[in-house]
Amino acid sequence: NHNENAEKIKEIRKKWLLDTIVIDPGHGGKDPGTSGHGGTNEKDITLDIALRLGKLIDKNMGSKVIYTRKKDVWVPLWKRTKIANESGGKVFISIHANWNGNKNVTGFETYLLRPGKSDDAISVSQRENAVIALEEEKHPYSDFSMGNLILATMAQNVFMQESEYLASTIQNELNRKIKSKNRGVKQSGFHVLVGASMPNVLIEVGFLSNRGEEKNLNKKSYRKKIAEGIFNALVIFKDKYENSIIQN
Repeated sequence: NHNENAEKIKEIRKKWLLDTIVIDPGHGGKDPGTSGHGGTNEKDITLDIALRLGKLIDKNMGSKVIYTRKKDVWVPLWKRTKIANESGGKVFISIHANWNGNKNVTGFETYLLRPGKSDDAISVSQRENAVIALEEEKHPYSDFSMGNLILATMAQNVFMQESEYLASTIQNELNRKIKSKNRGVKQSGFHVLVGASMPNVLIEVGFLSNRGEEKNLNKKSYRKKIAEGIFNALVIFKDKYENSIIQN
């Protein structure tokens, strides 16, 4: 029956629509993340941006928002993607703030789960992954040797094209909203992205190691612009992603 088959196809397609977006504010609780010279903690910046982004999505996009944390609490890395998968998430966005030994470095960048191509990218992922040491219950994380990282990447290759498009769109939209250096799309091995069965990216919104950028990130208006930039990118991504499903 052609009519019945057509209805079944419609139902299947509905399951792939971007109806649930997972937002992961990096760090939290006993893990402050990196800190600026003025005492700004990464965990506070990421949570504020995440909540602002979630409100925009809830009010203007109609998609369900799932947070890996909504308060200043500790959530292990493995549990963040578990929350995303069990909630039926269609996109996973992890928000972080950066740090660099060179205090003059500024800018925002978006990462994909792939073997890192630069020392800077590898350094960022090593810093973000270091929070595993705070976990009381040991989780069997794979060591990120090149072989294991390639295997983790291959497992998510089905979503890589979408993740790449989302990452580049986020960079473009943040570039429109904030006056900071666009450091582009990069790649490295982040444990928080491993196992996310959906398009996924990790955003470093700025460097707390730079006094000027720390000052900006402490401004509500600046964090609001970052949230708006990420939201605009999600709207563009949702439109492209869902149109390709509906039209096929």
